[in-house]
Amino acid sequence: MSDLATVSAEIAPYLALAANSLGTSVITAAQQRIAERTVTAGEGFFRRLVRRGDGAGGGLGGATQPLLDAERADVLDELLAGLTDEERQLLSAAVAAWLRGPADRRDAPHLLDHVGRLASSAGGRTVYNTPTATGQGSIAAVEIHGDIHMGGSDRTRDSS
Repeated sequence: MSDLATVSAEIAPYLALAANSLGTSVITAAQQRIAERTVTAGEGFFRRLVRRGDGAGGGLGGATQPLLDAERADVLDELLAGLTDEERQLLSAAVAAWLRGPADRRDAPHLLDHVGRLASSAGGRTVYNTPTATGQGSIAAVEIHGDIHMGGSDRTRDSS
């Protein structure tokens, strides 16, 4: 679920911006497309928001709000496209719950709170990897949460 957390943190400010400036119906439609996997890179939701924002495709937001321009929209759409079906369903459910809440709670932190609660209740899964490395001082790892202790001999080696 780490991809869901990362993607949610990236898209939350822009969903909040769109919900508050363009209306919740725009986000409701996006929430349904996210769940159905019809939001994919190339024809994505955020790219459509840019065009919808000012009619000229220049961007949405700015000043004290995050700026959503064409380049950022493409990045966000690619992040959405990379989510698994399970992650998309959780994100969709979180967005729906967020939209049902009071208007004064339609901001990025509250959306992330919904995502976090749904993801934790869905239960995580443990993936086991067996990285292998050889040679003095070698280490192979995918993602490390915690401390690393490397063993080795007590004697030091001088390469000179």
